[in-house]
Order: sequence, then structure tokens, then C-alpha cells
Amino acid sequence: MEKNTIVLNEEFSVTLTPYLNAESGVHDAMLVVPGGGYGCVCSDREGGPIADAFVAEGYSAFVLEYRVAPAHRYPAQLIDIASAVYYLRTHAAEYGINPERIFTVGFSAGGHLVGTLATKHKEAEKLLGLPENSTRPTGTVYCYPVVGTDYPTHGGSFTSLTGLPFDEIPADTRHALSIDENITASTPPAFIWHTAEDDAVPACGSLALCRAYMDAGVPVSLRIYPYGPHGVALGNEVTHFGNGSWLQPLATGWVKDASDFLKTVK
Repeated sequence: MEKNTIVLNEEFSVTLTPYLNAESGVHDAMLVVPGGGYGCVCSDREGGPIADAFVAEGYSAFVLEYRVAPAHRYPAQLIDIASAVYYLRTHAAEYGINPERIFTVGFSAGGHLVGTLATKHKEAEKLLGLPENSTRPTGTVYCYPVVGTDYPTHGGSFTSLTGLPFDEIPADTRHALSIDENITASTPPAFIWHTAEDDAVPACGSLALCRAYMDAGVPVSLRIYPYGPHGVALGNEVTHFGNGSWLQPLATGWVKDASDFLKTVK
């Protein structure tokens, strides 16, 4: 059940679109963060359809429209997603959600953004003047994410974030923006999935990310599906948009698998 759009920042058109669970009771919340290489927000395939899928799993979902390049560079995107989590946490009663169980799911560059929040929410809280841990997600779902810079990756996403050619991004900035290099024992648990055939955002980033969670002792679950290009989304008829390569039956179970994993998160 879609409600009126929530305006987080009117000047920059940062919004949340709610998809509320019609069942009675208090629900876990899922913040949906579409991809787009930090140059656009692909909410047609990675927004509303994803929200509907998580509502079917018992969540209330909210789709984020965040700032992108070239008008906006980092940390604008971090501020936007942190503001979204803070809004949901402080308006939980209004939307019938549990403020202690606010999860994020991100796709491609949106996957990078949910990982940035998971690892840098304290930085966002300082920028926004918010209480400590008030923007920390309860858990993170990464969908074919852009992760880091030390292996084959999507350089365009980092260029959009920084405004610099990928080869000219300083080493300290690369480290700060590489999710796998910033996982600690306090990072929220994660579910990660990718396709082995993805040549736009290679799955090696997801492998490195999973290893970083394991090394930090944080609960993590990883799925690498054998087939499918970048951008599979739900892998079914809802999000294939006439592109047969996005129909990937083996990958269609990721929403339920992610939901089952998140039920174990305390």
C-alpha cells in the first residue's frame, strides 16, 4: 500500500516513497536504495518492484531518491541515506514499523551506498548533528554491489562520487570509499548476492566484501548465482522489462533468502 511521498530535503528533491504493509501489527522496515552509478537513480526496476517484494515478505518498505552527480558529490549521498534512516527511526510509530529493526537493501551503486552507511554512519551522524547510532541500520542487503577499488570494479561510480577520473583518486580517498576496507566488528550483519557473469560490476568485490565481514566476525551470508548480467533485480517477469537476460530463475529466491537471514539478526 503506497502512501504519500515523504520529502526529506525539498531543495534537492531527496524523498522516500512508502510501501506499507497492510497487515496489522508492527513491521520490520526495509529501506530500498536503487542503483544508477551515482549518476541517476534506477527506481523503475530497483525501487517499487523491490519494495513490493519485501512487503510480500512481511516488511514495510521505503524507496529512497538520493542526490547524484554531476551536481552532487560525496558525502551528499551518505547524508541522504542517513537522513532517511533517522526519519524512519523517529517516525516509526506513524508508519507502524519497529525502530530497532530498520534494514537497507541496495543495488549496484546503491549497494555501495548502503555499505557506506553501514561503515560510516558515525561520520554521517557528526555531519548531521544526530545522536550516536541513530542512523545505524540493523542489517544490510547488498545486491551486485560496487564495493572497492583494489580489484576490477565500476570506476564510473567512484568518479561520480568524487568528480575525479578513477586513476586520479587519491589513495586515502580510495580507502575511505572502499566498503570492504572499512568493515569492523561493530558493522551490522549482511546478506550479499551477485551473479558470476556480471562484467559491469565484477563479483570479486562481493567476494572481498564477504571475506571482510568474516574476518571481522560479523554474521554474513553470500550467494553467487552462476548466470545473468549486471542489473538482474528480481530476476523475474516483474523486472526484466523485455530483456530476456534479466530473467534468471536461479536468482529469483534472493529476496526470501535475504529475509530469512535478516530474521536471525538481533
